[in-house]
Amino acid sequence: MKYCKKCRRIASDDEKGRICSHKLSDNFEKDSPCELICTDEASALSVSSSLSAEKIPFSDVLTDKVQMVWGNVSGKHVFYVPFCFLKKAYDTLATAGLSELPDYYDELEYGADDDWHEMSPRKRNIVRVLSIIAFAVIVYICAAGVDAAALFIKGLFG
Repeated sequence: MKYCKKCRRIASDDEKGRICSHKLSDNFEKDSPCELICTDEASALSVSSSLSAEKIPFSDVLTDKVQMVWGNVSGKHVFYVPFCFLKKAYDTLATAGLSELPDYYDELEYGADDDWHEMSPRKRNIVRVLSIIAFAVIVYICAAGVDAAALFIKGLFG
């Protein structure tokens, strides 16, 4: 199997064309995010509920957004799962009738329970606090830079 790190898609070895313009890689990590399925608004709820019921971690990315008249946002939903959960996710969606099995399905293996470790709540809170601090520092640097630039320009004309 080949993996594109840019678009996060998997291609079987016998596919001739590239998925995108990036170079395809043979090696990828067991927790590399892989595109599972691209659905419309109507099917997205079924896919997310099926994956949640099986306790498969996923992310749902809304693409091709369209602002509707009544305020809702609509578009295509692209679901990503870690590579170690890919075969289980395909089995789940195929059983529910939401997806067909890809060409490379037979090359996939079920990941062991110890292949995936979700971030602990303590670590997640530490990352959140550090992110807030980093954001505050970036905002301060931007504000200080704008003030310095304004003083410089003011000094040129004053």
